[in-house]
Amino acid sequence: MSALLVVVAVALLGFVVWSRLGRTHAARWWVGDRLQESAILFWLPGLALVLAATAGLRGYDDGANTGALAFVPLLIVGLVVSLWGGLFLPAPRWYVPRWSQEARAPRLQVRIIGDRRKSQRRSAR
Repeated sequence: MSALLVVVAVALLGFVVWSRLGRTHAARWWVGDRLQESAILFWLPGLALVLAATAGLRGYDDGANTGALAFVPLLIVGLVVSLWGGLFLPAPRWYVPRWSQEARAPRLQVRIIGDRRKSQRRSAR
């Protein structure tokens, strides 16, 4: 069961990395829809971290007490990242891929902390 959790976590992280790199047009499928942006930026990476941590914590149940608790911080980070996306909170500027910020104009829906482009556009009208 732990191996399956790790495989699913790695597959999810691979998909997220491919999508976030955005090297092809197909990899940029998520830009423009708030729900999909939140999924790629927050939910799927958070879920992958939670699955990986769960696989590591299963070792605690099997008697491997020494190293299993090291996965607790990974679990907490995964839960925080998923919750951040679930609440649709603004993303830190360093967290959003640079190419999506540049191509953002009307397409990128996620709010970025400290981004003043929207307010400048409104005042220019």
